[in-house]
Amino acid sequence: MTHTQLSEETTRALDDVVAAIEATDLPVAVLTGASGGMGREIAADLSKDRLVVAVGRDRGRLAEAAERAGAGGVVILPCELGELEAIDAVFSRLPRVDALVNAAAIAPRATVEDASVADWQDMLNTNVVAPAELTRVLLPRLRESEGIVVFIGSGASRAVTPYNVTYAASKHALQAVADGLRKQVADDGVRVSTVSPGPTDTPMVQWDDDYPKAAPRRLIEPETVARSVRHVIDAPADTQLAEVWVRPRVEA
Repeated sequence: MTHTQLSEETTRALDDVVAAIEATDLPVAVLTGASGGMGREIAADLSKDRLVVAVGRDRGRLAEAAERAGAGGVVILPCELGELEAIDAVFSRLPRVDALVNAAAIAPRATVEDASVADWQDMLNTNVVAPAELTRVLLPRLRESEGIVVFIGSGASRAVTPYNVTYAASKHALQAVADGLRKQVADDGVRVSTVSPGPTDTPMVQWDDDYPKAAPRRLIEPETVARSVRHVIDAPADTQLAEVWVRPRVEA
């Protein structure tokens, strides 16, 4: 257990999360990136029959995600996953986890020529190191529950452009994390899946940069991705859907 000092706000939120988990018999799903367009829909869907621990940076947007879920079970946990040393201090306190959905990501565009070392570090820390570390911390709970880890990948890992190199590289790396983990925990009853959406109608595809704007002609709805995540989690116990590629019905 790390000795990282947590803020009073984080400590209070964590106490509320622990109490909610201890008070329910529902399966518990930890969802990162819960305040984003895709994450909100995943939270709303999973909360129909699970307690969702909604993790994100912005308390206000997390509260909106909880409201979006309506009467469903969502408890919010504001947390900056980019502060890697705090992940153990926060998440090792969770008494039970049945599913972990790693959906948090950033996607600023950059070419190899333009990307700085800081750009690479931010991208890889957020999109690869943080989900890998969170998964490591929660593995004991997932082994106890014979649960599932879902990584949200991206079609960008197979469709690289000159302008999304850092993002595409991070999603390639995340797929490697998932594949290696799946082999590691194969005998532990833990399932590992990657759900990789194509272009999805979220703010992530609304770029504010000087690169050419070649917006996809057809976008997937975030609700469709949420349904795909549920499909993976609810797969029969004797199987795992290792990779799910969610593409527009008609591709440009």
